[in-house]
Amino acid sequence: MEPKLRVIPEIQILPVRREPLHTEKSVSEPSDLRELRIEEFLQARSLAPRTQNAYRQDLQQFLNWSDRSWASVTPRQVAQFKAHLMRTDGETNQRVLSDATVRRVLGTVKNFFGWMMRSRYLPFDPTTEVELPKLSEPEAQNLNETEVEQIYGAIRQSSMPERNLALISILLHGLRANEVSALNCEDFDGRRLRIRQAKADSKGFVPLTAAAIERLETYLAWRQQQGEVIQPVSPLFVSHSRRNRGQRLSYEGIRKVVDALSEKTEIDFYAHRCRHTFATNLVLKGMNPYHVMTLTRHRSVQSFRRYTKAADQAAAEAAFYETTGTSAPECGENAGLKGNILNTNNR
Repeated sequence: MEPKLRVIPEIQILPVRREPLHTEKSVSEPSDLRELRIEEFLQARSLAPRTQNAYRQDLQQFLNWSDRSWASVTPRQVAQFKAHLMRTDGETNQRVLSDATVRRVLGTVKNFFGWMMRSRYLPFDPTTEVELPKLSEPEAQNLNETEVEQIYGAIRQSSMPERNLALISILLHGLRANEVSALNCEDFDGRRLRIRQAKADSKGFVPLTAAAIERLETYLAWRQQQGEVIQPVSPLFVSHSRRNRGQRLSYEGIRKVVDALSEKTEIDFYAHRCRHTFATNLVLKGMNPYHVMTLTRHRSVQSFRRYTKAADQAAAEAAFYETTGTSAPECGENAGLKGNILNTNNR
């Protein structure tokens, strides 16, 4: 009897399923270690608390997008992260984030990786070849003289005219809202304000107009009439609400005052527009831009450029009319900017 042959099954080729590469999920690093590097980065820089929080939030966007360790991030992933930031919403077909926001977040990420490389945590910087979105040159968002008069008029009809007249007058001298909040009574010497706490350590002095001095002195005298004992370290501006009466007027408190005035006047008004108004108006009146930069405590000529554009345009038009012998029109785009917003008539 012949031996029974074994049946060899037919060879089958089975496809091997390869998982697609996912750039956001690769060699992971414990989240606490990644965050530890972020905290170390922030501690190494001289940043105000608000700026620290902004940097932390920007870097958190990268942490949420990818769980890669810092050492395993490649230029390709950074480019894909940029594409993620610049994505559009599928329903509205609108960009989720503006170019300015994308530029800020990417700029923070680039600063962070540059620090990581300089600190010898990384052998190279994966963000070097990724460019930031280009932005158009920003315009100054200044208020014109009529708008300022409307704001002062609304303040006079408000429940706290003494404080708010002084508050808006000081904001109209180019101070940031958080700088105003940090002022103490000792920072006012009767002629000017000393800025001790400022963005990017931009400390300095700001002289005040006669109108602003009068409003500030009136407000401080009113507080004393209410029974307050004012000390040198007392806040220059305080809350008069039931909940926070006598406490320092916070950044949020200033924002609420400005928002209420914006709603009442129907003017798109926010505190930083006062800073724009101060700088633009001084340049238009012919003050040396370098001196204006000293008062506003700008560090970057590029960021200050927005305030000189209106003056440059006005000067160019005046030169054109003089050269061509054409009569200059009385009205124009910049006509409303020629009034002295800081004059003593706004009382």
